[in-house]
Amino acid sequence: MKGKTSEKNIWLYSTGNFANNIIFMFVSLYIMYYYTNILGVSAAVAGTIFMVARLVDAITDPIMGMIVDRTNTKKFGKYRPYIIFGAPFLGIIFVLLFTTPNVSMSGKIFYAYFTYILYSLAWTCVQIPQLALPIILSDDIAKRTKVQAIFQSFGAFASMAVTSWVLPLMDRLGGQDNPQAWTPIVIGFSVIATIVFILSAMSVSKLDVYNPNKNKENELGKPKVSLRESFKVVTENRALLCVLIAYGTDMFANQIGSSLRIYFFTYNLAGRTDLISYLGYVGTIVAFAMIFFIGPVAKNFGKKKGIIICDVICAAATILLLFAAPQKNLVLVMISFIITSGFFSITNMLSRAAVLDAANYAQVKTGIDGNALVSSTFTFVNKCAQAFSAAFAGSILSATGYNAELTQQADGTLKAILYLMTLVPLVAYAATVIAMYFYPMNRKGEIELQEKIEEIRVKEAEIKGA
Repeated sequence: MKGKTSEKNIWLYSTGNFANNIIFMFVSLYIMYYYTNILGVSAAVAGTIFMVARLVDAITDPIMGMIVDRTNTKKFGKYRPYIIFGAPFLGIIFVLLFTTPNVSMSGKIFYAYFTYILYSLAWTCVQIPQLALPIILSDDIAKRTKVQAIFQSFGAFASMAVTSWVLPLMDRLGGQDNPQAWTPIVIGFSVIATIVFILSAMSVSKLDVYNPNKNKENELGKPKVSLRESFKVVTENRALLCVLIAYGTDMFANQIGSSLRIYFFTYNLAGRTDLISYLGYVGTIVAFAMIFFIGPVAKNFGKKKGIIICDVICAAATILLLFAAPQKNLVLVMISFIITSGFFSITNMLSRAAVLDAANYAQVKTGIDGNALVSSTFTFVNKCAQAFSAAFAGSILSATGYNAELTQQADGTLKAILYLMTLVPLVAYAATVIAMYFYPMNRKGEIELQEKIEEIRVKEAEIKGA
């Protein structure tokens, strides 16, 4: 029988997002710069590597989701085996990702493709079960939003470490253009992430347990669900479709901003990369504050209205950046970044919680429990957003004459960086607002969904106890 969820379980599980974001943010912020300025490939080639690798990997996400949904081990339960045994492999690949082989340029390109695809596959193995775990922590829709807030707060602390400490550490070790400066930092982050991933998974050992009734054909009075039928939790799920579009467009904007941030502060703001550190601290403060405020926000507004409001505010802040950056008004630039970073953190929490709601929504509509498969669509969209944003940004940089050997880029390149950081996100925010307008559940709908899920859980418990 599943153990009782406690506040301690939630906090210990949430430490896993510290490990998650140490790797994710490091790759998001620095991999394109590493490829262009250390590995020596063009921005267009780097973007193509990201797109191809992520698209290959994204195809495996739903497969991984279905595998997890059908897992039922006696020793490690349903989700934990993939995190515990996948984390060390992910850590090793992360180190290889930022290692420069002494080979020809074609060999380096092949190495980049190979290691990035391996990294993406290892990420799939660990992240999909990790993101699906909150659904066993609580059936309460409002409480799950708080779980996501705690989860994201640990991720924000990791983001702060990557955003605020990496470049100063590199300066001490020889500079960001020195390959040897990257190695000890990457290895250190890899070891920390691996250990925290495993400890996080072990913390839910009393909740993620073997279900002796899972594989019975008529456990709940229904035949075993086929692979084809299991896809109904995705194909017949309007709530999920709206959330995925909204999250995907938001993530597309965020990923472009993350991958180009170091370029923007280096070239558009005369080398003021020291300012990047402050953004990490602000993001952490906002994320921890949301532990206390996200619950009331979700209860009063619901996820639909909450995401729409946040994206409208982000759009206003992005317009501010569009006009402040050419004037090199650092105060307004930082205000813009702080606002968009803070409110993206909120939409990220709400979107992740909404995906779990969408899994319940599908279960009510179809009678199929496909939590991990639904969660896998979230990572699928995440990776597609990363792939297309990186390819798009890389091709634009190359087309406008970006040259890693120049200390200052041409005006056309500077404008391209600015417009990629502003105009593209504005379009993305508009798409998010439209998608959430058609989201089928307001706050009242969320309450009704929770009541139906509670009825299902009671019936399941009665049958299993019979």
